[in-house]
Amino acid sequence: KDALEHVSNMKSRMVSLEDEADSLRKVIVEKNKEALFDVLTEIPNRLAFEKKVIDEIARWKRFKNPLSLAIWDVDFFKKVNDTYGHKAGDKVLKTVAQVLNDRIRETDFLARYGGEEFIMLLPGTKEEETLRLVNDVRQKVADCNFSYRGEEVKINIYCGVSWIRKDDNGWAQVVERADKALYQVKAG
Repeated sequence: KDALEHVSNMKSRMVSLEDEADSLRKVIVEKNKEALFDVLTEIPNRLAFEKKVIDEIARWKRFKNPLSLAIWDVDFFKKVNDTYGHKAGDKVLKTVAQVLNDRIRETDFLARYGGEEFIMLLPGTKEEETLRLVNDVRQKVADCNFSYRGEEVKINIYCGVSWIRKDDNGWAQVVERADKALYQVKAG
């Protein structure tokens, strides 16, 4: 009788441990999602981008399909914050993220890259298509009729674009070229 009771207790304990392990796995999955998500803009964050770009470059190496990258920057963002306050700045970032996200394809990837910068991966997109897309998106943001407390606030964004090339050693070179292109556009 003691042996049967001991076996029963062990089974009960095992079920309890399995339930606890399942709960912990769910928490880990949820925390990983949170770690890759920007709470303010409700899009993926820079860490998520860094994970995604590794996959996309591996896919590019295998299939040789075009891979474009676009870096976006909100023009005069500091002025919005200084003039209207941080709540207005937050609303601008949310609005820009929503417009960007609404304009990309299901296979594209958008993330908040930092501060008022966003980054897009556009797999399978040739140079002409990329330029058409970014010009369309830029215009959509300019036309979004953003207002804060009843006052119209003009939002403009700049974009730098780059394409992966066969002599690139990694994604950092592609990002660097897009970043340089972004600052050339802003300076011009």
